[in-house]
Amino acid sequence: MAAEPILRRLAPFVVATALLALAPSASATAGPAVRGGGVVDGPLGTTSQLAFTATTSGGSFLCVMAGRSGGFPFFPWSNIQQMLVQGRVTPGSLSITGGVATFSGTATIHVIGTTSTGRLAVTMKNVPFVSTQAAGGAGVAWHLLEVSGVGAFGPGPMKTGHITIWP
Repeated sequence: MAAEPILRRLAPFVVATALLALAPSASATAGPAVRGGGVVDGPLGTTSQLAFTATTSGGSFLCVMAGRSGGFPFFPWSNIQQMLVQGRVTPGSLSITGGVATFSGTATIHVIGTTSTGRLAVTMKNVPFVSTQAAGGAGVAWHLLEVSGVGAFGPGPMKTGHITIWP
């Protein structure tokens, strides 16, 4: 079975599992932390499903853009149908200032799309990324993902979900 249909069917389950795993626990968080998940809104074809947790000790990050009808252009691809960014947060990289949290890390990125020369599926490992976000729920919280060598996604408002920041 081709990778595209499998990713398209598995993406909602992967994100749902990640959201459950990253949900804040009932106990208080010790020290600075940011956790969140949901759908980040964007121009047609660029909404994404997001889940992350970061503390001063590290954390994890997941962003999925899969199965978007029509895809979207993004250098060097003329049309991206699926993109998965999954990474580890670098310990000590979390910074919280004025209600905005920023952390960085390295990710594995898998892209399925087309270029001017045809269909392309690429996996890139150890790609630096920076995630910046503001707390709140739908319409209040926002997220920006900057991927080294690829570009920036956002900032975009959270369409659903929630981001919580503990200073």
